Amino acid sequence: MSRFPLLRLPTLPLLNCIQYLKVFEIIDFSLLSKRTKALVSLVNWNQPDIHLTFIENSQICLKFPNDPGLEWILDFESEFDDELNHTSRAIDGNQFPSSISSVLHGPKVFHYLVFPNDEHFETMRKMANHVSKIFRTSIASFEIHQQSDPSTMSIVKWFSTLQSSVVNLHIKIDDITATTLLFILDNIKITEYFFLDLKMNTPDFEYHKAIDIPTLISSHSHWITLKSILNSSSRVLILDESNLTLHDMNTLLKCWLNGSNPQLEYISIRRSIKKMEENAFQIITKDLEFREHVEDGKRPMQIVVYRKLTYSLPNDLCYDIVRDDGTIGTFHQIHFARSNDPNLVLHYFYLHVWNNKM
Repeated sequence: MSRFPLLRLPTLPLLNCIQYLKVFEIIDFSLLSKRTKALVSLVNWNQPDIHLTFIENSQICLKFPNDPGLEWILDFESEFDDELNHTSRAIDGNQFPSSISSVLHGPKVFHYLVFPNDEHFETMRKMANHVSKIFRTSIASFEIHQQSDPSTMSIVKWFSTLQSSVVNLHIKIDDITATTLLFILDNIKITEYFFLDLKMNTPDFEYHKAIDIPTLISSHSHWITLKSILNSSSRVLILDESNLTLHDMNTLLKCWLNGSNPQLEYISIRRSIKKMEENAFQIITKDLEFREHVEDGKRPMQIVVYRKLTYSLPNDLCYDIVRDDGTIGTFHQIHFARSNDPNLVLHYFYLHVWNNKM
């Protein structure tokens, strides 16, 4: 059977042929040479959302807006099965065994191109850089799960040289240093959503700079100070295991009345304390004019945390403060026992900003 001399075609017909290739065929073609990589990057693609996940079995996931039922996943497996029949693919001159498979889950189809994973994610990083360039689009989001602090720092440094911002960042590790966290905050602009599920090994670290992330969720937020919050441009702040005090919450309400946090829609603060605090409500409301909130159906009872991710507000006893422009701040606070530690009490506080003219 004769082969079609694709690369001998003039550029325009060649580009027309390339645009009909499937995603993994596009990637294979672009890996052949510098010329094929340059040719692929000339095609006017529907740019995909690219999502990276750095875990034991890491992934690069591509979703195209014109094919919402398809996901194309480059899978890097730590326990790669060498006994299966594989196709060898070259990445930067090195040959890697690989395989392709497809899985149907309900209405969605997942296509997998599987490679062996390496210790420092070098192959994955090269492929992420390559895919981003051939489709001429930035990486939209990435996750780092249960990596060591040095590995996390290495990944973040690499990413900061690749691009200066990302839409969504999710980090879940049990032992992060202040140095790594500061590097992330100072070197990567997060344009929509930052989820931090971590424990720091530097408990005395405090962050005083403004938080300029639209939505920040932190499972251990003792490092976030009142100064940082008051200067922030965040829309949603969800702070667990906070070191803020009742007096800080009083200051937050007063400063909000005076114009701080102009973008704020919702902040929740949860603290673990050793015993119930007396006069908590009186401390939080000191020198404030407030009224008991009457639910009349005008207040939105859901917060949009991030895109389709929403949070329903508890319908408990709460109170209103009103800014000069008519914007309402509804706040609520309560103490309750911590189920997993009888020696600790949880204190929960939230402020919801809304306008009954909306």
